[in-house]
Amino acid sequence: MAKYYFNPDTLQYEIIESTSGDKAIGFFKFAFLVAALFIMIFRISEDVVQSPKLKKLLAERQELSYEIELINRNMSVYASELHRIAHNDDQLYRVFFEVDPVPETKREAGTGGSQQYKELRNKPDADLLISSYRILDEVSRQLVIQSKSFDEVIDLARHKEARMAAKPSIQPVSLNELIRFGSSFGMRLHPILKKYRPHNGIDLTAPRGTKIYATADGEVLQAFYTTGGYGRKILIDHGYGYKTLYGHCEKILVEPGQKVKRGEVIGLVGNTGLSTRSPLHYEVWVNNRPVNPINYYANDLSPEEYDKMINLLAKADPSFDIN
Repeated sequence: MAKYYFNPDTLQYEIIESTSGDKAIGFFKFAFLVAALFIMIFRISEDVVQSPKLKKLLAERQELSYEIELINRNMSVYASELHRIAHNDDQLYRVFFEVDPVPETKREAGTGGSQQYKELRNKPDADLLISSYRILDEVSRQLVIQSKSFDEVIDLARHKEARMAAKPSIQPVSLNELIRFGSSFGMRLHPILKKYRPHNGIDLTAPRGTKIYATADGEVLQAFYTTGGYGRKILIDHGYGYKTLYGHCEKILVEPGQKVKRGEVIGLVGNTGLSTRSPLHYEVWVNNRPVNPINYYANDLSPEEYDKMINLLAKADPSFDIN
């Protein structure tokens, strides 16, 4: 199409001659307008035509996010239940079998480092996914630890009879022969040093020559005269972490390495070592820690005998033994 312009000199319309450059510019302008129009039409058609599909995808993603959140909540419940089971394991089952609880540092040990979930950080709903993996790792770790702990508890239950035979559970001297208690277990005023010091056992005063009984099945570790105050001493390893010690014996009737049964006579009461009169110094150790022998002493007593023992314990005199 020809283009004209008004010439004021001739007062006439004259034809504008187009150069090749003008034609090229015109072409590019036309092409740009066509492309812009095409893009605009494509966007409008995409919004109109594909809107239901996009809405469906968004709805599915939202539903997936909600399901992941529900899974996280359920796993958190499972983690809390595992903590409750671990508490019962440490405070009930292991206490019953007198074994140490699983160390807290072991139960709470972490897994992986700060970069453990870095591959998830660029994914949709990254926070939810990372939370899921973190809780799952925690639950998995706790399950492994708890499973191993229960295996140990089951093994303890399976060997219950042998363990009970190894547990000190009778008095080391007959209650009929017992005259009085000397020092009780725990802190006491030392009768010679006049300072408060721990006393790892109890002292049982009985006539010299009174029979001393092994309080559980076991193997004699020591049976000889020792320095340091115990005099003639018997040390028995009962297994399962239990040991018993009998000090100030007048006579020892067993030898190191000898197997003994609960109730077997192992020695006679005396006053060897640092003691006065004739007390038997008796200790119970569990997992290399001294414990109060009274808790392992009255299993075979009648109520009347138990009351008699308690009355004698109330009248304990710490002046008979300095161990």
